[in-house]
Amino acid sequence: MDTIIDFPAIGKYAIDLLPYIPVTIALAVVATVLGTALGLLLALIKIAKVPVLSQISAVLVSYLRGTPPLVQLLLNVNAVPIAILYINRAFGTSFDALGLSPFLVAAFTFALTEAAYSSETIRAALNSVDRREIEAAHSLGMTPWQTLRRITIPNATVVAFPTLVNHFIGMLKQSSLAFVVSIVEITAYAKILGGRDYRFFEAYLATAIIYWILTVIVEQLARVIEARMARPQPAGKARRPRAAAVQLRTEVPA
Repeated sequence: MDTIIDFPAIGKYAIDLLPYIPVTIALAVVATVLGTALGLLLALIKIAKVPVLSQISAVLVSYLRGTPPLVQLLLNVNAVPIAILYINRAFGTSFDALGLSPFLVAAFTFALTEAAYSSETIRAALNSVDRREIEAAHSLGMTPWQTLRRITIPNATVVAFPTLVNHFIGMLKQSSLAFVVSIVEITAYAKILGGRDYRFFEAYLATAIIYWILTVIVEQLARVIEARMARPQPAGKARRPRAAAVQLRTEVPA
């Protein structure tokens, strides 16, 4: 180690880390999609004030927000084998207690964390939908499920999209914690590279640059998608219910 900082090694490490980008992206995408779906469910339970379920969801959200994701990950990766052993004992099965993929455990753990935070974002977006559009849908004979699927969720998606993108970026960075459960993604392989050449600074700097580039790419893609999702606003608020009603009439089958 003649040089203090080996700048050419930074580029070399960055190239070596490229094959592990799909693992990081896959983990972030699976966790975000599953977490958003669970967040929508939690939001609907809270809005509807479903007895028992609303109390259970409140405790779950409080727990997920009040404990570090790293602790949750370490807890779950050790809890899964214990749960499988209990299942084997109770039902006489012979599942492999250590056979579950760490990727699935990490993705589910991160999804629960995402659900806890995205549920409030989704709830606020659902509540922001103009009540007049919902009432117009009901007056045209739509069921609550049809109204939710065709009116409430599409409108709420436009409102919640920017925040959910920020959640995905956070999940992209949070996926770096997966190395503690033996998932070889960008951060884990950077640690391997640094230990091989004793150039930890260069390896982690290359890692930081890759995460930065991925974040910039996601932000630019989100801007394009958000621009396509944006709807032209009517000139006056008084005309909005009529426009919504006309749109509903064209969508509802006779």
